[in-house]
Formats: sequence, structure tokens, C-alpha cells
Amino acid sequence: MSLFRKLPFVALGFALALTGCKFIETAELAARKEAAAKPKAGVGATAMWGAQVVPYFSEKAHPFAEVRPAIAADLDAAGRSFGYREVQEGAPWNFAVRVKGTVIAANTQSRAATAELDTDGDGKGDVTLQLGPVIKGTSIRDVLPFVSFTQYSNQIEYADVAKAFNNQAYETALKDLPRDKLVGASVEATGVFTMKTKGDKIVLTPVLVSLGGGA
Repeated sequence: MSLFRKLPFVALGFALALTGCKFIETAELAARKEAAAKPKAGVGATAMWGAQVVPYFSEKAHPFAEVRPAIAADLDAAGRSFGYREVQEGAPWNFAVRVKGTVIAANTQSRAATAELDTDGDGKGDVTLQLGPVIKGTSIRDVLPFVSFTQYSNQIEYADVAKAFNNQAYETALKDLPRDKLVGASVEATGVFTMKTKGDKIVLTPVLVSLGGGA
């Protein structure tokens, strides 16, 4: 068979091969390369923890004894004075606070462990401390004015930031607490809680915790 007689078959084979290929637009390729090169949101949040997050709480947290009565009087006014929210209308307020009190009860059997803290000496728990390892909510992320949804590509990345912060709170502040010795101990904690209405339960996510002896 001559070369010229083979050419139609070669051309046909090339055309069939092309049908199995997917051409990707240049813009899509560029977007993929950019996404691959971009650091994962959770990794960035972990790196931010010691450099920005903990120093922010150390500097900006208000005494809970001041924030609590302000919330009872007027949540929005208290939010404007002591809290933060990225969306200014209708969103919950996030309050960074310093809390002192005595642990009167603890639920350490759950992976979402908690302790009840009496901060005013009346024998009743008025703050619930999250102990982890499962930390619920996004309060740490949401109280930080230097962390915005607009910095991330989508809701999934933004959620990853909150998870990374919660993981850091557990690993650095909560993991080594002696859980069998919590009840009766005095606690000082710096952390954040979120409130939609002033009747909401106060659930504190600690960033810094120190545990003393019995009260």
C-alpha cells in the first residue's frame, strides 16, 4: 500500500484521538494553577494563631463582669461597646472576654466536653466553657476584625478557617487540662462567646486558660 493510500487512515485516527481529548480554556487553566498554588485556608489560619489571634485576645478581651450587665441592659449597645460583628445589621454579636470563676460541674464524657463556671459566687453556672476536643461554632473566627469572608474564595474555605482556629484552641489551651480535677477548681479564661439575643446561653470558646486550686 502506498503512502498516499495510508494517509486517509492516519487522518481518521488523528481525528478519533482528538474526540477523546478535552480542551480546557486558558482562563480555566490559569484558575486551576492559581488554586493549586494558593495556601490552604486552614494552614493559613494555623500560622495566624500565635502571631495574630492570641495577641488580639490578650489585648482586646474585656472583663466579663463588665460585659455581662451591659448585655442584660441592651445587647446592641453592649455589642457596639464591647463586641464585634462583620455584618452590621442582624448578625449575632461576638464578645471577647476575660472570665474568672469556679467550676461547679463538668461533662467530660462527651467529645464536645463542657464545664459550668460560676463567675459571681452565687453557686450557679453562668458561663459554659467548651473543652473539646470537639469545639462547636465559629466564634473565634467571627470575633476577629482581620478575618473576613471576602478574603476567601468560598464558604468552604471560610468554614475551614473556623475549624482550624477551634483546633488550635483545643491543642494549645484545652488538651492538657486535668479533666478529673476540674470541679471545684478556680479558672481564668480568655475567650469568646456569641449572642443573637440577650437571653442566649453564654458558651465561651477559650483561647487561653489557667487552672488554679479549689476555691
